[in-house]
Amino acid sequence: MTIYRYFRSIAYLWGLCCLASAVAQERGWSLSEALPVDDNVTAGQLDNGLKYYIRENKKPEGRVFLRLVVNAGSLQENDSQRGLAHFLEHMAFNGTRRFEKSEIVDFMERAGMRFGSHVNAYTSHNETVYMLQLPTDDPGLLETGFEILEDWATSITLDPLEIEKERGVILEEWRQRQGVGERLNEKQLPFIYYKSDYADRKPIGSMIVVRNAPRERFEEFYKQWYRPNLMGVIVVGDIDRQEIEQRIIEIFGELKNPEGALERTPNPVPDHEETLYSIDTDPELTIASFRMLTKRPIAPDVTAGDYRRMIIERLYFGMLNRRLDEKAREPAPPFIQASAGITRIAREKEALQQSVIFIGDEFQKGLDALFSETNRAVRDGFTESELERVKADVLRSLEGAYEERDKTNSDTYAAEYTRAFTVDEPIPGIEMELEMTQAFVDDITLEEVNAIGQGFAQKNSRVGLFSGPVKKGLKLPSENELVAAIQRANSIKLESYEDEFLDEPLLADLPEAGSIVSESYDEIVDTHTWTLSNGARVVVKRTEFQNDEVLMSAFSPGGHSLMMNDEYLSALMSTMILGESGAGPFNSVQLEKRLAGKSIEVSPYISGQYEGFSGSSSPRDLGSFFKLLYLQATQPRLDRAAYSSLESRLKAMIANREKSPQSVFQDAIEEELYGDHPRHRPLSLELLNEIDPDLALQVFKNRFKDFSDFTFVFVGAVDIDELKSMAKTYLASLPSIDREEKGRFLGDEPLPGKRNVEISFGLEEKTSVRVLFTGEAEWSPENRYLISVVRDLLNIRMRESLREENGGTYGVGVYASLSREPRERFSSGFAFSCDPANADILIRAGVNEILDLQERGVRVKNLEKVQEIHLRGYETGLKENGFWLRNLVSVAREGREYHEILDFPNQVKVFDPYQIQEAAKTYFNFDNVVVAKLNPKHR
Repeated sequence: MTIYRYFRSIAYLWGLCCLASAVAQERGWSLSEALPVDDNVTAGQLDNGLKYYIRENKKPEGRVFLRLVVNAGSLQENDSQRGLAHFLEHMAFNGTRRFEKSEIVDFMERAGMRFGSHVNAYTSHNETVYMLQLPTDDPGLLETGFEILEDWATSITLDPLEIEKERGVILEEWRQRQGVGERLNEKQLPFIYYKSDYADRKPIGSMIVVRNAPRERFEEFYKQWYRPNLMGVIVVGDIDRQEIEQRIIEIFGELKNPEGALERTPNPVPDHEETLYSIDTDPELTIASFRMLTKRPIAPDVTAGDYRRMIIERLYFGMLNRRLDEKAREPAPPFIQASAGITRIAREKEALQQSVIFIGDEFQKGLDALFSETNRAVRDGFTESELERVKADVLRSLEGAYEERDKTNSDTYAAEYTRAFTVDEPIPGIEMELEMTQAFVDDITLEEVNAIGQGFAQKNSRVGLFSGPVKKGLKLPSENELVAAIQRANSIKLESYEDEFLDEPLLADLPEAGSIVSESYDEIVDTHTWTLSNGARVVVKRTEFQNDEVLMSAFSPGGHSLMMNDEYLSALMSTMILGESGAGPFNSVQLEKRLAGKSIEVSPYISGQYEGFSGSSSPRDLGSFFKLLYLQATQPRLDRAAYSSLESRLKAMIANREKSPQSVFQDAIEEELYGDHPRHRPLSLELLNEIDPDLALQVFKNRFKDFSDFTFVFVGAVDIDELKSMAKTYLASLPSIDREEKGRFLGDEPLPGKRNVEISFGLEEKTSVRVLFTGEAEWSPENRYLISVVRDLLNIRMRESLREENGGTYGVGVYASLSREPRERFSSGFAFSCDPANADILIRAGVNEILDLQERGVRVKNLEKVQEIHLRGYETGLKENGFWLRNLVSVAREGREYHEILDFPNQVKVFDPYQIQEAAKTYFNFDNVVVAKLNPKHR
């Protein structure tokens, strides 16, 4: 469902909900009525117990999403199998009856699909899910997809040699996860999952088992749990429902359940009378935080009444979190951030969660603010005005989803039906959800919503989790001290909340409209271009790719490169500072209240070479969108109280930055690349002290006082005539002084030469590696594509070498890009993590793959894969607003013709292997390379 289990039903609300029963019945709803299955879904169950869900959906066109869901995960393992559910998921990609070794990945890439994005899987405590995306223009591809699903269900080969090779990959996946977060999990999960198997049966498992489990253990788990009565098949995409249903019946209908199979039983998380506390420190933590979880059973959500209760919960926590957000924006904020909500922690359990991130060691202040604000809401409830705003937001969210019902991505539906299979989530469909929401939301009373707060009164099955850094002079509370601190916080009684609302129009006076002085139309790409009377240019492409979406990007040359070095930090932070301040007469909180119920976003930016805006809007909210843009452009606001709040939170977030291994590593690389250049200094408290909010406002006004060289690009479901009228009113009226500007070169290019960065900082037995190449290179559209081909070729080769053949890393990422401004340059490299003992071996393996491409040339099979991947990506991109926005902006910035966007297929086919080989030499030039390693502290 669109309103999902984050806002779960609460049994004690039933009595209050019945008050609205008569009203609901008048509109055709009985609160006891079972939620139906969406008519757009074919859902069924075979005689052997296998369930299936099928939906026709043409977003994206020409694609189908297939999933095999196995209702078994790490909780079904015995002690000798810990980790094998996840290991088995890996082995599914290393050989089946029809597909030897890595042939599944090979097939997918030949079909133009990326490993990771379009073919993947995951294992959790309760389920294992396999996912494929395939083109539908070739029926043979879909048939092969079904063969893959069938093989995963019945005939993973578990080749002993492949098992041995994959052990290293699993070990490296485990190693990659090690760090401060995992160490905290080890300490806290036994409290959260008190006396249950969840803490001991993490999907990654036991590395002793992973290293040593014989093939027989894999076979036992596979045969026991991969059976049709624990399986679901999900197919969503550009297909025929009846044909797909028949194929599922034919392929999976003959599968048999094993005799004497173990019953899949629930894994409860037991209740406990006392409140359990876990107070933990870690040398790599940078901030202190606290969470209180109040655990309770998950109530059913199968009726219209259940759905109504979820709406009520969403309303309650929407209002409470807005109040907590207001607290964080106070001039002397009591915390960095705080929130409350409901989260599912197990199939059978959810938790009412309150959380706070502290400012420094101000633990009592943060706890006081969190609990006193929560208690004020419980004691006094919310106001009618707050409720009306959050109702407007909830309803608008559902209306937006309804508008996009035929333009929702197939993967979203596939994920929804996965939950329907695994946790019995109802799937009534967005039409029914909107109908229910419209029927219920107006009649939901403040009394009903306020009653949600009674959940905080529960005293049993609570867990308090406190964590903080190890730092001289910082003392975390003992359990007794923490209990006393919470008791004190709960005793504070705040005055009743006053909802401060600035009842003024978003834009008090409409600007005097300008005009359009010239127009042109590009028939090839269907774009309108208007030149406005103030010199600004507007480019518009109307699409039907989404029904409720208009995207906008605006740019002007200059950016903070035109600021002096001593102005840089203030310029860099200016849009954040002013964003926290609001605009015009509205502070940021008032502005958010004014925009309740509207789907708009406008964000000004100042980057190195450009300034501008990014934004989005629903077509129906375009009037408010343009007013907000005009307000931000012409009436920037500096709220000193808001800046004080922002400054306090930023300082708290970076105060212990030097404790983070990755931050220290990044700083060391930056220093090696850029020396002591003033624009590449590591973030510190001293740097924050250099920010001048008045200068930030001055910079913003300077950058946005001349719109004569601005280009605004709009893509989406726009009415051309309506947009033209708004452009004249709100864009042509923006100030113009006819400056001629462009960003400048600051001399902050990476230093040349071959260098090494090696630091020892970190507790885990893990080395992080980055190999970086930089240099000058000619920019052109052709070269920009060429560097992406080299990148993807090396991604395939390094995955096959470093991961599949060597088993030395869980994953390796290759990156490469070509920039045009301020000077033509390239940046490329690869990165991975591994056992420290293998770091140099794997670096050499990666380097050897680069050298092999440079010296021996392209493997034609891989080139064909990359070309097909790029063509398939372009094929789907042509039907996406984001694709057109990015490319129209890029072409406009570069002064090229719009129709060149459609030349991409010719680029894909034009390059021969020799050109790619030469490009590899250019973009991975060993004359300028930095080899960086982050080792454990003891090394």
